[in-house]
Amino acid sequence: MSINIQLIQSSGAAVKDLGVQVAEHFYNYMFTHFPEVRKMFPGDMTEQRIRLFNSVILIATTIDNLEVLVPYLKELGIAHIKYDTRPEHYPIVGKSLLNTLKHFLGAAWTQEMAESWIEAYNLASTVCIEAAYEAMAPSRFVPVTIDDVPPAV
Repeated sequence: MSINIQLIQSSGAAVKDLGVQVAEHFYNYMFTHFPEVRKMFPGDMTEQRIRLFNSVILIATTIDNLEVLVPYLKELGIAHIKYDTRPEHYPIVGKSLLNTLKHFLGAAWTQEMAESWIEAYNLASTVCIEAAYEAMAPSRFVPVTIDDVPPAV
C-alpha cells in the first residue's frame, strides 16, 4: 500500500475547520486507553492541544512536499527528546490519531484512507525516531577534560 496523498490532504482539510476539539478528543482517547503516558504531559493541556492540532494539519497539508515535511519531522523528533519520548510511545500516538480521525470523519473514513494514514504516520514516526536517535548518538559524546575545569587556586 502506498500513501494516497489526496486522501490525506482531503481528510486534513475536513478536520481543519473543527479546530482544537480534534486535539481534545485525541488526548481524551489517548489518556483513557493509554493512561501511562499522561505523566508525560502538562496539567494544563491548552497549548499542547494547539501544537498537536497544528502539527496534524501541517503534516496533512505538506504530505506531498517532502522538502518541507521531512525537516519539520526531524525537528519534531529531536524536540521530543526532552519529554523522554521513546520509540514505544509512537504507536500509542498513532493509534490515538487514527481513532480520532475515524471519529471525526465518520462515513468518509474508508479502508483506503485508513491505510494511507497508517503509511503516512509510520513514515513520519520513523523520521522522528531516526532524527532523535541521531541527535542522541553516543558518537556525539565529547568527553570532559581538564581544560573544562577552572585552574586550582
